[in-house]
Amino acid sequence: MDSIIQTYQLTKTFKNEEIIEPLDFTLRKGEICALIGKNGAGKSTFFKMLAGQLMPTTGDIQLFGKSGKKIGKSKKRMGFMIETPEFFPDFTATQNLEYFRIQRGVTEKKRIYEVLQIVDLANQKKKRFKDYSMGMKQRLGIALCLLSSPDCLVLDEPINGLDAEGIMEIRKLLLKLNQEKQITILVSSHILTELQLLATRFVFLKNGVIVDDLSKQTLDEKSKKQIHLKVDDVAKAARLLEQGYADIQYKILPDHLITIQNHVEEGGEINRLLIDNEVFVMEFRMEALNLEEYFLGLVEGNEK
Repeated sequence: MDSIIQTYQLTKTFKNEEIIEPLDFTLRKGEICALIGKNGAGKSTFFKMLAGQLMPTTGDIQLFGKSGKKIGKSKKRMGFMIETPEFFPDFTATQNLEYFRIQRGVTEKKRIYEVLQIVDLANQKKKRFKDYSMGMKQRLGIALCLLSSPDCLVLDEPINGLDAEGIMEIRKLLLKLNQEKQITILVSSHILTELQLLATRFVFLKNGVIVDDLSKQTLDEKSKKQIHLKVDDVAKAARLLEQGYADIQYKILPDHLITIQNHVEEGGEINRLLIDNEVFVMEFRMEALNLEEYFLGLVEGNEK
């Protein structure tokens, strides 16, 4: 698969403090990759290096296979929204984008209408930016990213501060850009539950270090429901489970606990099987693994 972004041993140090430790990362064509970490984990620093707003201390960045002096041309194929863009408050969306179109040397004037259509702001012709909702402002920021018809978007916290409706609008927009326009997306957030609905890959950053890198399939596997049992005789319970269900998937934990990963919908029958065979069930419950807690465990701690 073609790589869009590739970093090799990328580091960033401020005043002798290493914000990004040697970081190897690859973004492949077609992905929606979520970069997840608490505030201060190094997400924005990493994005600013990709955008050329900060120079790496050491290491190398490749965009579309180009690095060094050749990277400039590749950057034109990227759209960055690292901080909220500074729009003119008294301008409409069209007026704001016309200013940036001229500034950025985008020749086709009709591109403004096209991007406003994509982000669903084409019908807001007279509304001035200062009267926009937060969600509309974020969508205009994405429209600005799209002005030069990029192949890849890098978005830093695009859903931060949005209400539920605004978050849903941004999610639908990013999915549309990825699926209909084939735009690869690297997006950061600390809101895991929302990113689960959007991303195809999840990279977790802590203190400038990647601590986990999972596909959506792996993440979904981790979030499946399971049966949680506490019994007086673990060995007998395990034997009964294996006799009753040939393909049973279970784990024996300390303190007489057993977790069962499949046959979850047959929980009642499993409970009855144990009771009928004189296994005392002290606790029986269904639970989904709490991904927020699990992954906050990965990324919490003393952030730089």
